[in-house]
Amino acid sequence: MTKKTLGRWFWFALVLVLSCPAVLSQVITGEELQVTIAVYNDAEIPAVTLRQAEMEASHVFRQSGIEVKWLNCPLSAEGPEDPAHCGTADFPEHLQLRIVPRSLNLNGITLGISYLSADGIGCYADLFYERAAQIHENSHLNLATILGHVAAHEIGHLLLGTNSHAPSGIMRARWESGELVSASKGTLFFSAAESRQMRNKLATRHSTGKDDSHIETVRMGD
Repeated sequence: MTKKTLGRWFWFALVLVLSCPAVLSQVITGEELQVTIAVYNDAEIPAVTLRQAEMEASHVFRQSGIEVKWLNCPLSAEGPEDPAHCGTADFPEHLQLRIVPRSLNLNGITLGISYLSADGIGCYADLFYERAAQIHENSHLNLATILGHVAAHEIGHLLLGTNSHAPSGIMRARWESGELVSASKGTLFFSAAESRQMRNKLATRHSTGKDDSHIETVRMGD
């Protein structure tokens, strides 16, 4: 059965609805936990805005005890990183985020889309830049702040799996003025339980690899 995520922005509300499964219970190791995120800037947003958005998202994850390594793809063959790393999708340690101008088949209010299999595992998420820019114009919230926090929310869905909405914080299904104010102040975070769950999942070092036959679309919209 397809798992769906529904999201709507209405004035100062961002609605993101996901279907739900169980929370992992694992032992957390003492090692540093890191997730690598390969970013494809297909919308060609300015590099400075992209870097600021990544810093915003890193700040959110750092509060959860997780460091984020960003790969802005495609990488230069002469750079320190192997360009092949951009194509890696290795759950939960290596995820993919693509920023595109707009959705090709979803309605105009859709802000992003993530991809999960029936068992709640996924490596891929998309953000729709033009919709984020509209929110920026309407709310006057910094564009990089919007992109960074939405990216953190979507990556959070990948790391937490289904059943990952909460009554408060960055994983709240509806963001209203209070959440936007917190985002602008840099205080919109994952809960302690969500942070623990993500750390536990990363600590298992469980890798599923890329298997498109088991990936199902998680939609945001009506």
